[in-house]
Amino acid sequence: MLFELNSECVFPNPLLSEDDGLLAIGGDLSPERLLEAYRNGIFPWYAEGEPLMWWSLNPRMVLFPDNFNCSKTLWRCIKSGKYEVRIDTAFKEVMIRCATVKRAGQDGTWITNEMVEAYTILHEMGYAHSFEAYYDGELVGGLYGVSVGAAFFGESMFAKMTDASKVCLAALVDFADANDFLYIDAQQETSHLASLGAQAISKEDFLSILFLSNQKKTLKGKWNKDMSETMSRVTLLIGGNQGNRVELLQHACRMIAEQIGMIVQLSSIYETEAWGFDAEQNFLNQAVVVETKLSAHEVLEKALSIETQLGRVRTGNGYASRTMDIDILFVDDKCFDTPDLVVPHPRIHQRNFVLVPLCEIMSNYVHPKMKKTIVNLLKTSSDKGKVMLYNDSNEK
Repeated sequence: MLFELNSECVFPNPLLSEDDGLLAIGGDLSPERLLEAYRNGIFPWYAEGEPLMWWSLNPRMVLFPDNFNCSKTLWRCIKSGKYEVRIDTAFKEVMIRCATVKRAGQDGTWITNEMVEAYTILHEMGYAHSFEAYYDGELVGGLYGVSVGAAFFGESMFAKMTDASKVCLAALVDFADANDFLYIDAQQETSHLASLGAQAISKEDFLSILFLSNQKKTLKGKWNKDMSETMSRVTLLIGGNQGNRVELLQHACRMIAEQIGMIVQLSSIYETEAWGFDAEQNFLNQAVVVETKLSAHEVLEKALSIETQLGRVRTGNGYASRTMDIDILFVDDKCFDTPDLVVPHPRIHQRNFVLVPLCEIMSNYVHPKMKKTIVNLLKTSSDKGKVMLYNDSNEK
């Protein structure tokens, strides 16, 4: 089914594309529309003089970083240092070279001037990136694409010297692996990409991993070869007893992934009676482990902001109903006490509604101050409150 887009940045379901993958025509190349397209597994592809066309292919060619096939020849080329690889130093020039450097069996280009300008804006916004190969200071190979969530959507590459573009792809794979990207989208199935380890998967499978990717935080900004700033592992407890409790927990997880860092562990949802006061509705809680580049106090600031965005109104009384509560339990194995933040949280060992979800995902973690594992803290807890695995059939 072919759709015609209007002024709204909304796309039809990508599963509804034509047999050849064409889904829609029209619209524009605004940053908002382009980002929405990539979040839905859709990309623009058209030639000069044609209407703007949007595609969702089946099957879809993807490269999982662990599957990259680096031949002995390519490996020797990389190790020789023949090419200097840079990231995000010549984005627009890479696009222009992709459009103008001739390829065997290819007549003309689909990279129009309009696309160059549109993707350059995405680059300036921190979403589009280029990997470049230089030989004696001259740009001789490169690739570019768009990064959203934990995916890199490859668009095109060029090479003026042997293996120059492959060296860039190898650098992209290393970068993706180091920064926990789930996959590199190669779009169309080709024997060349297959030789490098890419594989064709069904559209349904592609959209499934795309959904997981979209839950991750986008690595925005200018990239460089060393993006390995010190990461912290922060353990949070999220919960509330007002409104649609499950929906609010899901919103909180998405906002944590967007604003704080990548969620690497997430417990089941547990239900408990209100602790210390009577309430009309029980609390739901989840333990969340996040990898982040933020400091502990920056995490606290983000957590308080998320609580407010989800409707929490602070009354000054800790024992009160709330839409969302986000507590920082651990920051790596650190211990500190400041006026606004104490780590580890001082009452972890006294709260079964904290210990039970923690025990599910990190039972053998040793409390850095009490020197006991979570499972042992739970066994010796004096809290008699009942913690139940949540039954979603009860949610209104």
